[in-house]
Amino acid sequence: MLDRRYKTLSILATTLSYTKTAQRLFITQPAVSQQISSLEQDLDIKLVTKNGPRIQITDAGTQLVQYVDRVSLENQNVLQRLKTNSNEQTIKIGSTYSLSIFLLPELIKNLLPSNTKIQTIIDNTDQVLAALRQGKIEFGIVEGNFDKNEFDAITIRNEDFIGVANPVNTISTQKELTVTDLLNETLLIRESGSGTRDIFANWLATQNYQLDDFNRQVEIANPTAIIQLLKNNVGISFMYRSLVINELANGTLTQLSVGGFKISHPINIIFLKNSYFTKDYAVIAAKLTK
Repeated sequence: MLDRRYKTLSILATTLSYTKTAQRLFITQPAVSQQISSLEQDLDIKLVTKNGPRIQITDAGTQLVQYVDRVSLENQNVLQRLKTNSNEQTIKIGSTYSLSIFLLPELIKNLLPSNTKIQTIIDNTDQVLAALRQGKIEFGIVEGNFDKNEFDAITIRNEDFIGVANPVNTISTQKELTVTDLLNETLLIRESGSGTRDIFANWLATQNYQLDDFNRQVEIANPTAIIQLLKNNVGISFMYRSLVINELANGTLTQLSVGGFKISHPINIIFLKNSYFTKDYAVIAAKLTK
């Protein structure tokens, strides 16, 4: 367990105010300053600097706060499991929108035999990561990028990422499409913070293009709505094959043939760095691997 000075630093990093930190901890402002100074002396690291009336957390201080927050969350989770009977425990998991359609149901099915209470948060990659930091979930399933210094991950599987359109759309009949061919189409794209959006945007960048080069864009947070628009022959989109596997099979949608576009992206279970429950998450990931 970490002593109270680390908790004080963590709160100070949030408030950036000695006064507000003192109010939250129900101690005096000089006591906050003393705790921070004592911690800096013991660690021989500068954690806080002043820029006029404002304070700033140093890079070293920021890294320490991230570690403190992870340890605090892990302590809470471990103590909660020790205090709660196994049949009363609630497991909290996060999922991105795309994975909630084809992977989350499988995950829940695998968890149910040993967990009677399951809570889920469904959002884009950025928000799932935020929920992990805040202790709102124990682990998440994501396809987007994440900071490997902050989170650990276990790859569940690799998913093909493809371009999709309605078969009646004339672009779907063309072979070896170029990016220029795509730009006149209406692009159905996920919102900022979405892992799916980032994957496509990163590929475009390798071709010296960006999303804004498309003449028409429709930004939609829900992949189901995007699929419905595609069925109505509105635009083109890029997504995981598993999202539209039935539509591809029955011919209501078709895969675009884009030259140089071949992406297989890892799907990961992510959790706090060096988690006490890493072995548990490995067991869960193994059941989803194919």
